[in-house]
Amino acid sequence: MADEGEGSVAATSGLARRLCALALLAVSGGLLASACADNESSLFVRMRMARTGDCTVTCSPDEPFWTEDAVDAAYSGSHSATLLVGNQIVQRGDPDVLRTETSRVHLYEAEVRVDDIEGNAVTEGYVVPITGMVDPGTGSDAGYNCAEVLLLDGATMDSLRRRAATLGRDVQVVATVVVRGRTLGGQEVETSEWSYPIRVCFACSRCVDVSPDTCCSSSASEACEDNDEVEATCPGQRGPQDCRNLGRTCADYINSFGL
Repeated sequence: MADEGEGSVAATSGLARRLCALALLAVSGGLLASACADNESSLFVRMRMARTGDCTVTCSPDEPFWTEDAVDAAYSGSHSATLLVGNQIVQRGDPDVLRTETSRVHLYEAEVRVDDIEGNAVTEGYVVPITGMVDPGTGSDAGYNCAEVLLLDGATMDSLRRRAATLGRDVQVVATVVVRGRTLGGQEVETSEWSYPIRVCFACSRCVDVSPDTCCSSSASEACEDNDEVEATCPGQRGPQDCRNLGRTCADYINSFGL
């Protein structure tokens, strides 16, 4: 009878150990899930910053922003945008004890996916290097800084150029971005997916030839008229083009695509 009691105690002890192990796994799983959620909420993309009259950008949530870009693929080989990135990790440095601040986030890459409005991939997604340092938040306010991200790479622009030329109208796509960074304390953080609409056309912008036509050549040596009809436009917007920037007449330049 004593042997049976000892066996019962051993079985009960073994069951307790297994239950304890399962409980620890459940708790650790919850902690891991919580950490993942924190990683996606600590860093976030706030908006696409607008470029003001002189095409400059101020990195602040109080500054103007755009909700859509419009690109002419005849005059753009790729397309980038300045994104405002926020950091909600609170400050941890203590100036009284000379404790270093580890919550600043160094941005190092962005993963980009481009889909049409029906959700079909335009080209394969890609990862591009970025740079920027985002300060930690203060109280309930996040810290902010900008990062320049390539939303449409060369292969994607080539595909959209052909599609827009074939359709003879705008092609609307959505660029979805995940920004990744690393705190000075070594913690990896990334944003949740942030999506942004872009309209792409082919040769829909007005192109202006300078008189005489030979002035459109990049090797022109004669006196040419000033082109007052062309005003500089900021990246992300469409505007009139000057043939002198193309090295040929507008018609010759567009025909060179063979589209």
